[in-house]
Amino acid sequence: MLKDKLNIDGCLKCSYCNTVCPVLKVRPDYPGPKKLGSDIERFRREGLSFGEDWVDYCLGCGQCSLVCPNQVGVSEYIAEAKAHQEKNGIKKIRDYVFARPALLGKMSTMTAPVSNSVFKMATALMPIGGITSHRTFPSYASKALRGSVVSKQETDQRKQILLFPGCFIKYNDPSLGETAIKILERAGYLVEIAQTGCCGLPAIADKKESLTDAKNNLLAMEDSVTRGSRVVTLCTSCGYTLKSKYTKLFPDNDRLGKLADMIASNTYDLGELMVELLEEGKLKLPMNTPPLKLAYHTPCHLKAQGIGRPWFKVLKSIPGLEVVDLDAGCCGMSGTYGFRQEKYDISMKIGENLFKAINENIPNQVVTECATCRMQIEHGTKFKALHPVEVFAQILSR
Repeated sequence: MLKDKLNIDGCLKCSYCNTVCPVLKVRPDYPGPKKLGSDIERFRREGLSFGEDWVDYCLGCGQCSLVCPNQVGVSEYIAEAKAHQEKNGIKKIRDYVFARPALLGKMSTMTAPVSNSVFKMATALMPIGGITSHRTFPSYASKALRGSVVSKQETDQRKQILLFPGCFIKYNDPSLGETAIKILERAGYLVEIAQTGCCGLPAIADKKESLTDAKNNLLAMEDSVTRGSRVVTLCTSCGYTLKSKYTKLFPDNDRLGKLADMIASNTYDLGELMVELLEEGKLKLPMNTPPLKLAYHTPCHLKAQGIGRPWFKVLKSIPGLEVVDLDAGCCGMSGTYGFRQEKYDISMKIGENLFKAINENIPNQVVTECATCRMQIEHGTKFKALHPVEVFAQILSR
């Protein structure tokens, strides 16, 4: 936060941040990031309380910071305000659990498939815990994700990737991680699975937990990255956190600050790496693909990384594919935001434009990098949503 604290007076009240806020578009009574960001930060520094109840309705999409002409960390100020909220009762317990998806994942995978049955049976009772009954929890997997198995000689000869699995791949969809590993191995890489926990983004309102997650992950990746491995993510929220959040968390710890900078500069979305291989002529694309119409949704946290839409570029390069850019804004899910009972209606209202765009295009397949975007799309439409690497692998296998 040190750099952002020096930049608080850079806010010009231009309202650019308000124009891109998904919540403000569907809830005109929402104060918006201009007021909840730098304004609340100023009040808080004076020891005054203002608008803390509303900050909890921020999606954390990061678009406000992205469009600010003076690079004011609007989303960081709102996150800081969230960390100062005092919660009680059921919401406090619910948000404690939601801030720790790795804890829930470990417990649920150890008891899967029993845990999956319990969650399904308990759906009607979820409102007691402040969770909407309109959604079902994703299934938890009982198998673990494993990296490349090669000889010592191959390890020394091949370029290495450190795959940051994130909670969803690690506990819910390890098969997606396996698909990515096969694609990377086909491109000549050796893949190691990072022994990391949650990236910490879900715990943004729990400062102690998010700092613990960040510190543990940085230290877990230090050795591999120091030896030259690239960190690759399939989750745009994890990538956004590793690249943009960790570097601001340790202003008073020189070692962790430098380590965060090193890891941030060596972190790539899988799509980024695919584009790099494509431009170097090292990525072989299928040439006889049957006609297929894909509808592509850009996750907010991919936009926040400022790297464009790498998977969109890769898929558009494959002959026979028609890739439609939905360009319909935020899906409204934002991790566990859409699971919260008081936010479900807002979540679905935000997603209406996306649902409409998908239904109007009638694609063969919807693709997007974000796991919770995929959950929201399947919840709000009749279409199945996949990660782009899954579609890419399916095409290669034909």
